[in-house]
Amino acid sequence: MRTAAGPPVISVRESAFPRSSCEAWLAAVDPADEAARTLSDLPGLDAEEVLRRVARSPLLEPLERALGSGPVCNLDQSWVRHGRPPHSWHQDGALRFDFLAHEGRPLPEDAVLDMRIVWIALTPCGERAPGLEWVEAPLDGLLWPRELAEDAVSARFPADRFVRLVFAPGDALLFDGLLLHRTHSNAAMTEPRTSLELRFFRANRIPPRVAADRFLPLDRSATPVP
Repeated sequence: MRTAAGPPVISVRESAFPRSSCEAWLAAVDPADEAARTLSDLPGLDAEEVLRRVARSPLLEPLERALGSGPVCNLDQSWVRHGRPPHSWHQDGALRFDFLAHEGRPLPEDAVLDMRIVWIALTPCGERAPGLEWVEAPLDGLLWPRELAEDAVSARFPADRFVRLVFAPGDALLFDGLLLHRTHSNAAMTEPRTSLELRFFRANRIPPRVAADRFLPLDRSATPVP
């Protein structure tokens, strides 16, 4: 996997998950169904097994450093995705935030969700299949929807701040709710892509905007995954 230049704003972990796990998770997904599905909608995918594997991956330490011991995974906001249709520029921390209610006023401090996202490539992507593109620059808060337009993002950041990587199955990213990113897709990317996106929160501080969702703890004491 190619690495990004400059100071990282996200954690990139090559081979964070074994290919055997990726193959098993892929087997639980209907290959003919390219719709995005949450873990709650995929009874064939064992969410507890997925989280046991996360707890024994290189991502556990940075996850707990950011969110405290035993973070919880939001099953209703964790997804199997295929990169089609491609997502435009966005920040995950804006989930369910009401921008219209705050028009003309500074955004409150809790506008961005305190969260971490684990994105796992289950198939090769970023070259012949859709991947991810992000802006490698720190942001102090959420951007307004009008600031997420293609021309606005291009004008705001230098060209060398845009990062696109090529991922192998098992490669993973860990990032926060402020990271500006989108699907990297072009006409040459004709092969299918499947990825797993897990959203984690502090166990003792679930934001009200997502409090009604289903959560599952990241249990580091569970039986080791072979």
